[in-house]
Amino acid sequence: MLKKIFISIIFTIFLLEFFSFIATKLNLLIVNYDPDYLQSHGNKWRTETTKWGSWHKSNFEDTHLTKCFKTTYKSNNIGARDNIDYNENLRKDSIVLLGDSLAEGFGVDYDEIFPQLLGKKINRKILNFGSAGHFGPLQASILYKNLASNYPHNEIIFFFSPLNDFVDNNWEYWKIKVRKFRNRPYFIKGNKPDEFDVFYPQTNDNYLIIRLKELIFHSIQPFLLKYTYTANTLRTFNAVYSKVFTGNDENNASSQKDIYSYFIEDDFAVKGTMHSIENILKLASKKEKKIILIIPTLDDLKRIKNGENYKNLLWYKIIINLTNKYSVRLIDMVDYVSVEELEKMTFKCDNHWNSYGHSYISKLIFENIYK
Repeated sequence: MLKKIFISIIFTIFLLEFFSFIATKLNLLIVNYDPDYLQSHGNKWRTETTKWGSWHKSNFEDTHLTKCFKTTYKSNNIGARDNIDYNENLRKDSIVLLGDSLAEGFGVDYDEIFPQLLGKKINRKILNFGSAGHFGPLQASILYKNLASNYPHNEIIFFFSPLNDFVDNNWEYWKIKVRKFRNRPYFIKGNKPDEFDVFYPQTNDNYLIIRLKELIFHSIQPFLLKYTYTANTLRTFNAVYSKVFTGNDENNASSQKDIYSYFIEDDFAVKGTMHSIENILKLASKKEKKIILIIPTLDDLKRIKNGENYKNLLWYKIIINLTNKYSVRLIDMVDYVSVEELEKMTFKCDNHWNSYGHSYISKLIFENIYK
C-alpha cells in the first residue's frame, strides 16, 4: 500500500514537472523562467555584510544572463560598479549617484549605463553608489554617510522609485508581507510622533526563533526555484488564485492595496521613507547641486495619463517641501515621458531600464540640469 502511494506521488511530481517544462517553453504560464541552476543571475558579486546591507564585493566580476539581456558586472576597490578605483584624488567636481538597481545599471553593459552616459556629456566623473537587492532610501542614507561622502564630490543625484522605495526598508511591511529578514537596516517608529529609529533584525531577542521559522517555512521555495519548472506552475496558480478568489491581482500594481506606488496612502511608509530622504539631503546640504529623479512604473504612468491625481497625496507634498527646504532640483519623469516611451525604455522580460532607457534618462537630466 505504501509502495503504491509512494509511486503515485513520484509519478504525479514527474507529470507536474513535465507539464511545467512544456508550458514554460511555450510561454503558456504567467511566469516562464528557467530554473536558477540554468541561469546566471548576477548574484555572486552581491553581498549584505555592510552596515547598509545590499552592496557588492570589491574587485569582483560576475555575469548576468536572462531571456532578454546578458551583461557583465565589475566592481572596483570599494565595491562600486565602476572601472576605476575611488580614492581621495578624484576630481572635486565629481557627482555622487545614489539609488537602487536602476542607478546600478541592472542588466545593462557598463558603457551604456546612466552614470557613464551623463558623465561623458558633461565631462565629469559620476561615482556610482547604486545597488540592486531591494536597496531603499534608508540604506542610501547610511551608505552616503559611511562611504560615499568620504570621496570628493560637489553634487548628488538620487533616484527615487515609489514602487519599491516605500517598502525596501519598512519593517512593518517586511515582517508581515515578506517574513524574510535580511542583513539590512529598517526604519521603525521612534519614541516621538513622526520620529523614526534604525532597526536591524539581528539585534532582536527573538531573531534566532525568527530565523528558525524562516528556514522551516522557506526551505522548499528556494529548492523549487533553483531546480524545477514546477515553480512556474505554482507561481502562476498563486497569481490566478489571488486575482480570482481574493480580487487581488499580483501582476497589477493598481489593484493591490499593499503595493506601493505613486498612489500610496500608507502614512507610516511615507513618513519613514521621506525621513530617510531628508537625512540624505541634510548630509549633502552644502553641496552645489542636489537632484532627485522620481521614477514611475508603467502602471503609474497609465493611471496618471488617464487623469488620476497624485500631487495632493502626502508623499508628494512632503517631497515638494523638501525640495524647497534644501534647494533640490526635482525631476518627475511623469512630466516628460509618454506611456509609449516608457515601454521602449524597459526590458521586455524585466521592468528595469534597457540601454535606451539609460540613454533617455541621461538626456533628460542633461537637458533639464546641465545644458
